[in-house]
Amino acid sequence: MSEQQSEKYEETEPRRDVHIEKERRSLYEDLRTKETSPFYEVDLHDLFTFAMSYGRRKAGRVELEGEEHALFGRSSLREEQEGVIEAVAVREERSLDVLQDKRFVYEIAEEFANGGIEKLHGRVFGPEDDALSELTIEVAEEYDSK
Repeated sequence: MSEQQSEKYEETEPRRDVHIEKERRSLYEDLRTKETSPFYEVDLHDLFTFAMSYGRRKAGRVELEGEEHALFGRSSLREEQEGVIEAVAVREERSLDVLQDKRFVYEIAEEFANGGIEKLHGRVFGPEDDALSELTIEVAEEYDSK
């Protein structure tokens, strides 16, 4: 670890809540409340984690603009989900040093989810004939490629 690299990150604590753009709240709600969605009645923290992962692969980081909305309390994340969020930040920054800047780690996750939720919503409710089958194939292919 170079001194210059470690100075890039501050020692911070994450915010109490995980945030999204307020105007994208309806995308999360559609995915959770419409019976045709594969995410019907899924917990918000699970949907957020999936949107973050999907966004990392399909959309990239999209900065949160405008008013933010607290989607859920960070304490509702399982240990495995926190590990995935940290792994995404390490991969994105290509440095373990990012882990000392917890606020930035979650900012990265929020930005990937911000892009991912729109793509995911479009995938589930888009014009495709069988969005669930297509999405399942994408997830399986992604899993198999690791």
